[in-house]
Amino acid sequence: MNTIARAKGLLVEPGKTWDGIAAEPMSLGGVFTSYVLPLAAIPSIGSAIGTFLAGNMPNIAELVISYVIALASVLIMGKIMPPLAARFGATPDAEAGMKLAAFAPTGAWVGGLALIVPSLGGFLALIGALYTLYLFYDGAQRLFPVAQVKARMLGFSAVLASILLNMLIGLGVGILAS
Repeated sequence: MNTIARAKGLLVEPGKTWDGIAAEPMSLGGVFTSYVLPLAAIPSIGSAIGTFLAGNMPNIAELVISYVIALASVLIMGKIMPPLAARFGATPDAEAGMKLAAFAPTGAWVGGLALIVPSLGGFLALIGALYTLYLFYDGAQRLFPVAQVKARMLGFSAVLASILLNMLIGLGVGILAS
């Protein structure tokens, strides 16, 4: 499935799309180059265009750092998920962890396109980020099959892990920047 179709599927029919992702063998390199690299750039590009259209020069270094953080988050989350899933009785599947980490941020990445419109874009990007939390919740349950009660707990744990990871990365960048 091509990048645009997969992103649209996750936004419009997430359950069906996650089931397809679960059944499809993938390599980290393939998913990273064909999906993560282009989609993770959308918020930085949208922000740069919006800043420029508002009459200001975008901070290129800040945009590059934001992009690198998005990429690093995918890699780290991909490593966190298999042992987290094992705590709920799922098989610690590295490929499933990578799939979840690579595809769940789709909502935030596509929502970042709204940053082209500075006054409204932040709100729409927030909606995309919140939808990403749902994609983590739903995807974790579909990629790491366990009993239904444990699946929900795993889904919530994936959401919390994603939030905490991004908070820690943001804190680390803030400390380094000061």
